Amino acid sequence: MAAAGDALVVDRHHGSLYDLGPGAGLTGFAFSTLHASLSPRIRVLSDPFGLDVVMQFHKEMALVAASLLTAHPVLFALGSGTPRIFGLDTSWRVNLGKAALLTLLLVVGLALFHKRFRIDYWIPRNLHKIVAVAIVLGFLHSSSIGPDLRLPVLRAYWWALFCVAIGIFLYRSAVVPFLRRRFVLSDLRQETRDTWTLTLAPESGPVFEYRPGQFLFLRLIGPGIRAEEHPFTISSSPRRTDAITVTIKESGNYTRAIGRTPVGTRARLEAPFGRFSLAYYAAPEFVFIAGGVGITPVMSMLRYLRDTDDPRRAVLLYACRAPEDIIFREELAALPRRVDVLHLLSQPGPDWPGLSGRLSASILREGVGDRLARGVVFLCGPPPMVRQARLDLRGLGVPARRIHFERFAL
Repeated sequence: MAAAGDALVVDRHHGSLYDLGPGAGLTGFAFSTLHASLSPRIRVLSDPFGLDVVMQFHKEMALVAASLLTAHPVLFALGSGTPRIFGLDTSWRVNLGKAALLTLLLVVGLALFHKRFRIDYWIPRNLHKIVAVAIVLGFLHSSSIGPDLRLPVLRAYWWALFCVAIGIFLYRSAVVPFLRRRFVLSDLRQETRDTWTLTLAPESGPVFEYRPGQFLFLRLIGPGIRAEEHPFTISSSPRRTDAITVTIKESGNYTRAIGRTPVGTRARLEAPFGRFSLAYYAAPEFVFIAGGVGITPVMSMLRYLRDTDDPRRAVLLYACRAPEDIIFREELAALPRRVDVLHLLSQPGPDWPGLSGRLSASILREGVGDRLARGVVFLCGPPPMVRQARLDLRGLGVPARRIHFERFAL
């Protein structure tokens, strides 16, 4: 493929691998624009499925797009016998495409491996925004090279994909920051040695409407506070109208300082999100299974059942490491009699009277028993625990339609 002045001459005297190159590139770019369109937290997309489901699809879409766009130059190289893929080309049009691909691969690589290499969460989060740069470069590359987009219909389709992706990016970057809800930290309470509850009161008016178990994105604003936005579950009941609470475990660079946040700190919220809520599912009774700080959405639902005098029975099986790690211990003990609370400790100590060990099928059978035959199950905790508990529940005969779980890491 060689450029001559303003025209680009495409050599078609190559094998089938070469001919597959344009298709991989065009399809990969289309997937990239879809990926960019789903990455924002757009309620019309996230509400029907839950944001965690949309974000998982978003992640998988990025992998598909990156694979197709990587295959694009590889197929050209293999089909033409030209080994150079990422080196500079004589054509600026080709170099635009290479720059777009390298930009996308950088973003995808950081998103996939930042935990393994202990890269701060905020670095890939900020760099994720340069996907827009990759889309612009890819659009300029694809629009200026080859005959594939010469048809008016295809060209209009290509412009539509580009405009939707960039339009949504600009909306998220320029409009949404002004739409975030304004709150202030009115109280900070230590729940355990490494867990804190933040009480956030609206700067004006009542609290927004939300369902028990939903979550929000929180940005704290103040001197010495990192200007980062993180997802946290709302732990309060929707019946509380003067404030909301989020309960946060110290688990990273950002949350390790959460206990030193001064009362009076301003907060910006984007909320609510998620479908992990009893409000979405009809049930004769409930089975709640939580691990560690995964108790937070469950606590919101339990508080709501208490505050509304809901007569349905519920059982909570709460797995922690040691007695001092039990969050909301006193409040859980004071729940109405129709709510049974069972604690499971992996390091209980010699005087512990309750269940001990790790969550397993036998523990579920012993603790929850025949409730599994009737109750709708809500499961939240560390990802490995959730994966194993889902398998155990299915093995105990609980159908998948009655198991609802929260992907605890976005």
